[in-house]
Amino acid sequence: MERPARTSLFEASTLCKLTELLSQIHTRETALVDFQRDFVWKPPMIQDLIVSIAHAHAAGDTWCIRNTYKVFAYREFQGGPALEGCQPTLLVLDGQQRLTSLYQAFYGVGEHRYYVKLRPLLEGADFDDCMFHLRAESRQALAYETLDMQARDLVLPLSLLKGGMGDLGCWSRRIARTRSRDSERDALEDALSEVGEYWIRPIADYRFPVVTLSATTGVAAVCRMFVKLNGTGIKLGPFELLMASCWPHDINLRRLWVKARSDYPIIAEFAVDPYYILQIIALLTSSPPLCTLKYVLTLQASTIAVWWARAVESLAKALEILRDDCGVIAPKWLPYDPLVIPLAAVLTKLTRPGSPEAGAIRQKLVRWFWCSVFEQTYEQGSNSQAARDVGELLTWCGGGEPPESVSGFKFDPHMLREATTR
Repeated sequence: MERPARTSLFEASTLCKLTELLSQIHTRETALVDFQRDFVWKPPMIQDLIVSIAHAHAAGDTWCIRNTYKVFAYREFQGGPALEGCQPTLLVLDGQQRLTSLYQAFYGVGEHRYYVKLRPLLEGADFDDCMFHLRAESRQALAYETLDMQARDLVLPLSLLKGGMGDLGCWSRRIARTRSRDSERDALEDALSEVGEYWIRPIADYRFPVVTLSATTGVAAVCRMFVKLNGTGIKLGPFELLMASCWPHDINLRRLWVKARSDYPIIAEFAVDPYYILQIIALLTSSPPLCTLKYVLTLQASTIAVWWARAVESLAKALEILRDDCGVIAPKWLPYDPLVIPLAAVLTKLTRPGSPEAGAIRQKLVRWFWCSVFEQTYEQGSNSQAARDVGELLTWCGGGEPPESVSGFKFDPHMLREATTR
């Protein structure tokens, strides 16, 4: 039997200079696939990355896909120039946190600015002890925008290195010229040159391994790779994976989620995980109800499109019930976050605003909430508990028997002595 020929997913694997990678972000030749999560790294993590690069240690690789066929939606890097209709050549699939960190540090954008104290380096200190950061709007950061302050404290803003060693040489000569005596100027320029060659050049010349996937790589293959790819940032979850699979069907889950948080501010206030929307849809469209990860990942784009708006509206109503009737006025007072999933699913199926039975249903749901909280039914196995509760709550609200968590409710008040916040 003749087997079909296999085509390679990989177009190239190369080493690319850090300055070139960052320049491609700045010129909008490189962008992010839109289903990447937002940038989350904190300044200490960014400093550690820069120190690793200065020591020429491995700092991870970058995975890209060529954007020839526009298979994925894309967006600019946080802090980078707006794309404004530009079509990037490459889309970054893995390495977002590292590249965004380095772009912000070397292009002087974002909430913090990064510096190197050169005087200790001249005295033999290690680079690790000479890196520091400041909030961009702080008085000291604003002062270090001037050459006089940089020369006085011998502090190098990393944003001066985006052009490489040439920019450092020009800066060193300007700093040296602030010294009054010729001998002092020459000695400082030589010392800065020596430190620059030893510590700064490894940063300017650092090369990242870049793996480029072929433009013909399918969405399914990319999603499978995300499960395997690590990256030192935040791993992509099921919401992001489904975002990728929905994109070819003209369904932009990121945009829908942003709109949901805008239309219903309570969803943003409670910092709800967008994955909960997909679990609600899974409960609504499966028989018997299911909301396991395995099942959620099988949801069709058309199913998500049909149920998305109703699921979002019901989620907002569920949060309003918790806030208004249960005293859960902030996310920290919600004992078990997954409780909102079955509550929203039931509201989608049953609630008709203004109807005579709406108030009675609401009271039943509040009673179920408190029974579930005090019996700790969502302490473990929340997915299976949510699926069971949806079926039982629908029966109860339709005039049948109450859920087991309500009918068999037992509470030991002594447990309150052991209750703690997580």
